[in-house]
Amino acid sequence: MTEAKRSLEAQHETEVNFCVKDIRSMISSNGVTRSTLSEVKARLLELATHQELFNTDIFPVQNGDNASSLYLLSEDVNHEYAFYALSEIRGKMTPPHDHTTWAVIAGIEGEELNKFYDRLDNGKDEGQAQIRESHSEVVGVGTGVILMPEDIHSIHCLVEQPTLNFHFYGRSIEYLPKRKAFNMAEGTYKHFPANPHIYK
Repeated sequence: MTEAKRSLEAQHETEVNFCVKDIRSMISSNGVTRSTLSEVKARLLELATHQELFNTDIFPVQNGDNASSLYLLSEDVNHEYAFYALSEIRGKMTPPHDHTTWAVIAGIEGEELNKFYDRLDNGKDEGQAQIRESHSEVVGVGTGVILMPEDIHSIHCLVEQPTLNFHFYGRSIEYLPKRKAFNMAEGTYKHFPANPHIYK
């Protein structure tokens, strides 16, 4: 490893650790509320301004990963406070899904369209769900979105420019076995497994 790369990795670790420490303090002091998550988003957007440390050259979409690559930046020993960088290219899309934990997305490069959905049924019928699109927001440089555990969204990368975002979760997506992916046309859902390949 070159001295320059070693220095870059040390800077990554320092800035990520400071950010996670601040976010832990916010959640510990104020709990998981939309107001607190807005503060978390602001802290992530502050970190995102360090584009010499976080960019698509450093975190590219890897060959063989189709349209996106997920990088784990940090998580604690209980798999909580899980911090990722998600690199995407045009064509990356997800079905509508929930997280079963709180989440914040903050833009670094490019643009990602997030569509949000309301659930219309009472949730009593296993595998059945009625959802309706409610609104959409673009995550780009200087912008982000927040999600409570029950919120439903989908991701759509539609621009030619490579896209990089921070994704911060209350718990690692590898330990969220009850995440649901919704099929709006059929009125159904199924469990949504984690990305099988996360760079660490």
